[in-house]
Amino acid sequence: MKSVLVFPAYDDNPFLAILLASARNAGFRVRSVIALPDFVAAADELESGDVIHMNWTAQVTQSARTPWGAENGIRRLLAAIDNARARGAKLIWTLHNALAHDARNVKQDARLGAELAARADIIHVMNRATERLVTDYRLPPDRIRIIPHPSYAGVYKPQDEPRSQETARELLGASPDRFAALMLGHMKPYKGALDLIAAAESASRSLTLMLAGRGTARDWRAIDAAIGDQLEAVVHRGYVNSDEVPLWFDAADVTVLPYRRILNSGSALLSATFGVPAILPDEPSVLAEFGDEEWVVTYDRNDQVGGIRRVLNDTSIDWEAKGRAALAFADTVRPEIISDRFLALLRELEA
Repeated sequence: MKSVLVFPAYDDNPFLAILLASARNAGFRVRSVIALPDFVAAADELESGDVIHMNWTAQVTQSARTPWGAENGIRRLLAAIDNARARGAKLIWTLHNALAHDARNVKQDARLGAELAARADIIHVMNRATERLVTDYRLPPDRIRIIPHPSYAGVYKPQDEPRSQETARELLGASPDRFAALMLGHMKPYKGALDLIAAAESASRSLTLMLAGRGTARDWRAIDAAIGDQLEAVVHRGYVNSDEVPLWFDAADVTVLPYRRILNSGSALLSATFGVPAILPDEPSVLAEFGDEEWVVTYDRNDQVGGIRRVLNDTSIDWEAKGRAALAFADTVRPEIISDRFLALLRELEA
């Protein structure tokens, strides 16, 4: 049985479970590790025909507090990869971000990207413009394979009975008759929660802002301080469990993702899964992947607050129709479709 060693793999992120489901069903032995020492030990056991599936680089370059620590992590990672490849193992790199978000060791993260790109037998990208948008290192075109980000259809347990938007809002404590804008996920600074708050507070439309997700104490202090008395806000300061995720989308009219830097967005696909349209900045990556999609509305990224506010105020937008388009889009990238395509990459390495 051939092995796939996945690093890093986070238990609370269903992306990798989706991506590797078909490989598991096909008989591959999938082993997931989070910490670099565990990866080094597991990679030492790989043989010819086995595969390393590398994902986010932040675990190596950003966990370290200093550039020296990041360089040390890079050396350990690359030595383990090189030793495994010398024994006949292959390397697939799923490129999630051009550089790690909120990177403190930027130079080291770019170097690791260049080293992985040089070694990878296959570079799995999810955005069609990735080769053009990654500028800190070169991606060999002949090794790039495009498989889009999956939706999360079937990942979250459906309600026994359909839940109305009114019921969802009552459960969350949101007004039943206001336009509800949702931002769900990790409240990291680059994700722009403060810009969204400013836009919502200055909007002429009567609306409810719903914010839910993890964040540092510092992040949440800044968010709480920014929410004024005039804005109705429903806030959950912590991880949203999988069984609670549908409730937030059931209550929402739209998801807003005011990211300042974006290459791929699992949050956008999560929103589409529940039939909720999304507001996104007109970043080149967004336009390349979603520019023609009816369920996505973009705003001027050079005017974050004003751009978001103008979209929120636009009462001519048929958000219900866009919600139906979101569901239709999510169906085209169902988990089983994307998982089968990733299995095909593993088969390609066997050929």
